[in-house]
Amino acid sequence: MKKTLLGLLAVASISLASCGEKLLTDAEVQAEITKGIDAGKAAIITEESANCDANFDARVEEAVQVKMAEMEAAKASEVQ
Repeated sequence: MKKTLLGLLAVASISLASCGEKLLTDAEVQAEITKGIDAGKAAIITEESANCDANFDARVEEAVQVKMAEMEAAKASEVQ
């Protein structure tokens, strides 16, 4: 009875150990890291592209206003 109980316990512990969490190899860890970095890059590129597109007209208008002010200042200095 004692040997049977120990045998069952040994089989159960081996079964549980094989069903446990599997550790990743170095190559698998690097692959997961690379996958995460690539996903992060894609998200950042998408977000920054959307921000650029959203602010484009305002930035162009601002640059036009600056150049117009510079031209007006140059005209005013020529007239004097």
